[in-house]
Amino acid sequence: ASLIRDFMVKLIFTVVIFVAICACMDNRQKTAKTNEIEFDSFVVDTTVTLAKDTNAPRCNLSFSVQYAKGNHAAKTNPVLIAKINQALIQSGIIVPDYLLPSNSADIRRAVDLFVNKFVSEYLQDYGKLYREDQAHANSYNYDYQVRTTTQVGADNVIVYTATVYTYGGGAHGINQTLVKNIDAKTGRIITLKDIFVPGYEETLQEVLLEKIKKKFNAKSLEALQQQYIFADGDIYVPDNFILNEDDIIFIYGEDEIAPHSIGQIRIEIDRDELNKIMK
Repeated sequence: ASLIRDFMVKLIFTVVIFVAICACMDNRQKTAKTNEIEFDSFVVDTTVTLAKDTNAPRCNLSFSVQYAKGNHAAKTNPVLIAKINQALIQSGIIVPDYLLPSNSADIRRAVDLFVNKFVSEYLQDYGKLYREDQAHANSYNYDYQVRTTTQVGADNVIVYTATVYTYGGGAHGINQTLVKNIDAKTGRIITLKDIFVPGYEETLQEVLLEKIKKKFNAKSLEALQQQYIFADGDIYVPDNFILNEDDIIFIYGEDEIAPHSIGQIRIEIDRDELNKIMK
């Protein structure tokens, strides 16, 4: 609050900020629970305006975040819980990972630090621009929303998903779906190298390409490129994936390999199709 008051004095703007935090389970969210782990949630909503008038630019930050808290009935090892939360912070899918020391496991503190830093930079940077260009007030609006869910994936795997929306002016915002698969026994985030044998890349790229060609009714890579998909010809395996019991879902985000109008691309591959390259 003091930081915001300082910027009010410096920028001579009126700042309205509201933060609501609740640490109770939200039954409306998709929440995973295993014998070892269960999740709780909290909400942070913040709105900052740059001037008194109703049409003044505003910044909206909204977080609905789940965090591991352990299964009390099973007396989960607190070290495991800390390791999971620390891994989620370091992964950068909730907030940028540079905000906290590498050993931090406090997700709420990470979100609070991000909000405070973002608000101060918005007031400083956007405030200066708005004072010089009040005719284009809408250009200085900003929205940042994060919604997280958890679900049980493959055996002993928790799928942690962050749905992120960002708008910083322009024609449209950007939607992202970011996924991390957590080993419920060790607290580690599972990578592609944990799943596939060395040298898997070429085979998996071919499978993905065939699936994408079928999805968009294209007979060749060149036909895909005519639709501006993989326009640069760089076929790659995304590290954004959902590890289920019977399949793996690979996710290419908005604007990642295709025009914005196509949106997110999800490719589902049965495990049976990948037997030769899976560990």
